[in-house]
Amino acid sequence: MGQIIVTDVVVIGGGMTGAGVLRDLALRGIKAILVEQQDLGHGTSTRNHGLLHSGARYAVRDEEAAIESYRENLILKKTVPGSIEQTGGLFVKIPEDDDNYIQKWLTACAKVGIPVDEIPVSQALQQEPFLNKDAQVVYRVPDGAVDCFTMVVDVVADAVKHGAHALTYHEVVDVVTEQNRVTGVRVRDGFTGEEMDIRAELVVNASGPWGAKIAEMAGIPLRMINNKGMLAIFNHRINKQVINRLRMPGDADIFVPAHNVTIFGTTGINVEDPNDFSLQRQELEGMLAEGKKLIPSINELRLIRAFSGSRPLYQESTVSDSSGRNVTRGIALLDHLKRDGLDGLVTITGGKLTTFRYMAEKTVDLVCEKLRIKAACTTDQEMVPHRKAEEFFKDVDMAPAARHKLSHWAGTKAAEIESSLKNKAANFVVCECEQVTWAEIESVIPEESRFHLGDIRRRTRLGMGPCQGTFCNHRAAALAVEKGKATSDKADLALHHAVFERKKGMDVVATGETAKQMQLMNTIYRVSLGFREGDYQHV
Repeated sequence: MGQIIVTDVVVIGGGMTGAGVLRDLALRGIKAILVEQQDLGHGTSTRNHGLLHSGARYAVRDEEAAIESYRENLILKKTVPGSIEQTGGLFVKIPEDDDNYIQKWLTACAKVGIPVDEIPVSQALQQEPFLNKDAQVVYRVPDGAVDCFTMVVDVVADAVKHGAHALTYHEVVDVVTEQNRVTGVRVRDGFTGEEMDIRAELVVNASGPWGAKIAEMAGIPLRMINNKGMLAIFNHRINKQVINRLRMPGDADIFVPAHNVTIFGTTGINVEDPNDFSLQRQELEGMLAEGKKLIPSINELRLIRAFSGSRPLYQESTVSDSSGRNVTRGIALLDHLKRDGLDGLVTITGGKLTTFRYMAEKTVDLVCEKLRIKAACTTDQEMVPHRKAEEFFKDVDMAPAARHKLSHWAGTKAAEIESSLKNKAANFVVCECEQVTWAEIESVIPEESRFHLGDIRRRTRLGMGPCQGTFCNHRAAALAVEKGKATSDKADLALHHAVFERKKGMDVVATGETAKQMQLMNTIYRVSLGFREGDYQHV
């Protein structure tokens, strides 16, 4: 028998929903442990277009989701401002879009209270020069852009600050039940292989596309639709505001500005395996053909990578919808005692990134009810510590671009990074594309000597720029060994993994400049560093 840990609540899943539940529990004084099979945000929460929905996209088809999205849009802008850019959004009608949809959409938005303002097409074209010059009508809505990476990390960090615990790289291998009651989970350490039990009064299944697998471990059926969407990233920011097609939601009709790039998508294909992150060139070409109707010069713009992720859509009925477009984006909160006669387990699924806080609130309300605890939700008022940290870096001698990036990215590590930057040995840039310093990298390497370049990337933007880590991944791995932060074997494994993951996303868009970049990456790693092709898959 391995180690046994006792807590009040176990939260399964380290995406935005699980992070939100953990923080809400912590703020209400309930002891909780989050377990995640890989790193925070490994799944759906960072595999999307990063759109802070105004609700306008769903106003016609899904009124409840529209209401929830708009309300949470306003709350998140106040409570998690460090991870949100208030870009605003445009809904643009082009000639082939249905004329009759405009009034339906305007009426639906008005009904749920979403503010919509028509602006002259000439003004929209001046603001967004890549837009189709044949656009017929344009409306402005309060969309925004979310930095999914910083948001999930910061929300969990604030939960931990308030007494919660988070275990990454711990996979749930069993849901422990005793006499029709869930009493905890058994987890396996992904690095050591050791198993331990976590006993709890209640288990919250917030594992997104993996939700059905967790339910199956508890012996209950859960019908989930894993709706995989593909997205692509342009190498620079082509739009200031979010750009949407003014039509019923479909494929390839959203362009979201994100830092120095634009994210374009998405598609919708139902898949069986939640770990299916496959990418197909044919799917990308279909996206580009559709996206060209909004952005005519799309084929002349450089794509640096593509990626995919599965939306966890809950549907009780067995009616098939291969696109997933007709399945509600609303929230599904399941009390398995009432639903299945199994006490001690709650599932929260569905919803949107934008509605994660509300999903957490409703979940923890149910947790409190079941545990007979009286504690009100405060996450609609209490701010996650602001990411902006200009005061820390204003006197540090470094390039303006690096200073600007750090002042909006450092988060809870600001003081630690500033202290390191005062040492000239740490005050240098490892990743030129994203201006990532060694001080930042060093600050996010776990003390337990786990070294994973993907984890560093999610926390610093290492390798997210046009070169996709061609130079900086190797630099970071070498420096980690040199400075005693990783062994040679761990750094070598991390580097192989990072190269494989970057190549996978680049390969499907590898034409023109990106094809040349990929050829350069192959030359450096296969010729100069002696990697073999099979090594890329040594993960």
